[in-house]
Amino acid sequence: MEYVIPNLKNACKILEHMARDGRELTCLDVSRAMKLPRTSVLRIMETFASESFLKKENGRYSLGPMLANLGDCALARTKLLSSAKKYLQRLTDSTGETSHFAVPSGHRVLIARVCESPLPLHAASREGALVEAYCSATGKAILAHLFAKDASILKKIKFHRRTKKTISDARSLQKELSDILKNGYAIDDEEYHEGVRCMAVPVFDKLGGIVGGIGITAPSIRFTRSKISKMYSLVHSAAEELSKSLDAGQ
Repeated sequence: MEYVIPNLKNACKILEHMARDGRELTCLDVSRAMKLPRTSVLRIMETFASESFLKKENGRYSLGPMLANLGDCALARTKLLSSAKKYLQRLTDSTGETSHFAVPSGHRVLIARVCESPLPLHAASREGALVEAYCSATGKAILAHLFAKDASILKKIKFHRRTKKTISDARSLQKELSDILKNGYAIDDEEYHEGVRCMAVPVFDKLGGIVGGIGITAPSIRFTRSKISKMYSLVHSAAEELSKSLDAGQ
């Protein structure tokens, strides 16, 4: 069965027509060109204008600023992984630890880019690995912002203990996600691997949408709790710079 909404499909075609034509058009112009009922076209175009997808002046419509923003976001995301590598290298240089960038993948996260620590004793991350969001730092950093928009996401998580410190129920996770939103960072306190501590900070696009998270992974004997404040400053700086690079379309 094909789940297509006819009027929404017409709305998409109207935007495509507006982009191809390039002129300021009235509803009647669009209705005649596309052979669609004028009242339907009017409702669609007024809705687009109310959300800034179209701009309306003196009864004529043209493409609106929201389309430019969406286009910028789409372009930025295609450059996201190549841009992330540069900021990961800086983060590893400043901390001496393995850094990584992860992106959402359902209720898990995908480790998309990794910069390994040069130190003989270090915690490794593997590019292409899918990890559970509820017990990894980048996963929780991303999950906190997804949860803020859709609380039902917790229902999709199947908990199992990886270590004695792993969060194993939705209520405990919900409390931690609230703390993450308040503090601005997430910690994996030996929850994924014993003897390994991680910290992560979210990365956003220009519309404030969550696109991923930057984190560091280190042996807990070296990344002690006393270093959390210092590490946060460095990881937050890398995440903020990457977010700004997406905003600027670099």
